[in-house]
Amino acid sequence: MKPIGFISTCFHEKFGVPRQSLMVKEAHGIVRLHPEFSHPDCFLHLSGFSHLWLIYLFHKAQNERHPDLWRPTIQPPRLDAPSRVGVFASRSPHRPNPIGMSVVKLEEIRFSKDGSAELRVSGVDILDGSPLLDLKPYLPYADQVEDASSGWAIGEVERYPVEFGAEARDQAERLGILDLIIGVLEWDPRPRSQREHTPIGDTASSGKRFAFRLMGNDIHWEILPGGRIRVTGIRLV
Repeated sequence: MKPIGFISTCFHEKFGVPRQSLMVKEAHGIVRLHPEFSHPDCFLHLSGFSHLWLIYLFHKAQNERHPDLWRPTIQPPRLDAPSRVGVFASRSPHRPNPIGMSVVKLEEIRFSKDGSAELRVSGVDILDGSPLLDLKPYLPYADQVEDASSGWAIGEVERYPVEFGAEARDQAERLGILDLIIGVLEWDPRPRSQREHTPIGDTASSGKRFAFRLMGNDIHWEILPGGRIRVTGIRLV
């Protein structure tokens, strides 16, 4: 197999990437197909589908020194999950073959001047620059299983209210990323170790500060009493 294109997204590092696709509808991306796979006939009737499956490589999950290195168990990000689960009972990027699959919403199909096709999508949970292996239409009658069980991933994932300092709100609105910041932060995107050590809602966690990078900006935020989050500042990297 060889990549047929690559995926550009607003997530340039692992921290802050949503744990599943469609969790943050404001997270947009562009799927760029190489010219040899961009003939208009390849996309005939694709615009009639609202969502797509993207099949891609976890290109940053590979160990360059030991590309075949992987572990049979992983630690899930959910706090209510078992401490370890089998790699095949997870969606971890660290697997024997680092292949990802995500359902995204198809917003638009374009053809650029160089002859390559561009698909604008939303709801991405994909790292910027991920090589694309394939894309397929999402079929509700086949892909949605109403009586499916969720295994260890049961229960709702908690969401937290997000506030902004006055200056931070002005910055976010000026940059056009206010809703995107809220969509990412309300799910608490920190690694499991941080969420266990300083849980939101715990009195001892109040005042603790963190930051993550989003679209070339460092988003600084803190934990407030009562299980709330406040964005304190945005700094251009």
